[in-house]
Amino acid sequence: MKLRQRTRRAGLIILVTAIVSFVLLAIYTNVPTNYTAQDEAVFEDTLHLKPLRHPQTFAQEIEAIKFIQQGTFFIVPKNTSKNDHTVREPAEFLGMREGICYDRSRLTDKAIAYIGLPSRHVYLFFRKGERGFFSSLFRLKNPSHAVTEVKTSEGWMLVDSASDWIALTRDGQVVNADDVLQRSKEFNVIPPYLVGPSWAIRGMYSRHGQLYPPYIFFPDFNWPDFFSWLIFG
Repeated sequence: MKLRQRTRRAGLIILVTAIVSFVLLAIYTNVPTNYTAQDEAVFEDTLHLKPLRHPQTFAQEIEAIKFIQQGTFFIVPKNTSKNDHTVREPAEFLGMREGICYDRSRLTDKAIAYIGLPSRHVYLFFRKGERGFFSSLFRLKNPSHAVTEVKTSEGWMLVDSASDWIALTRDGQVVNADDVLQRSKEFNVIPPYLVGPSWAIRGMYSRHGQLYPPYIFFPDFNWPDFFSWLIFG
């Protein structure tokens, strides 16, 4: 009986230690989503953005989103991967004139929040063959893509980061990251890399933790966005 109690106590201590360690790591590595004074200067002086006046129409929201997206591609037209352990905030991205989907979507996340619309980062993890989620998650070089979701007055809408495409159907309906594949025929055009089964994970930036400080092997997440999505859908 005493041995069983000691085993249970040891198991409980290990569990509590693991939970506390995870929470501390999550706090330490959390990727902030709030825009900074430096970001504001970039948005105003380089992208020439202005916060939306409220209330605004849906058409004005779409116009503002497209203005951000197209302005970013005008300044950084090519997708060129930067090294890991590199500062990849809006000022650095636009200043270096290079970056890839996760750099462009990082700017889009913040810029959309700056103009006054809710936004969240989305990690698209593509399914290959019959692999399940976890077997894909831990497989090196499994294809992925970073995009933004913006909450318009008509609902959440995917905003791409490798092309100037937004998930707006031909009859003007917004589509979120979960539904793009099943509603792909409702668009006049859709990037081919989005026409495939995927998992859309909100708040996730990378599996390996090498894109944002402190650059340790612990996934890059904005944990409030992630758990808000898990809890509230």
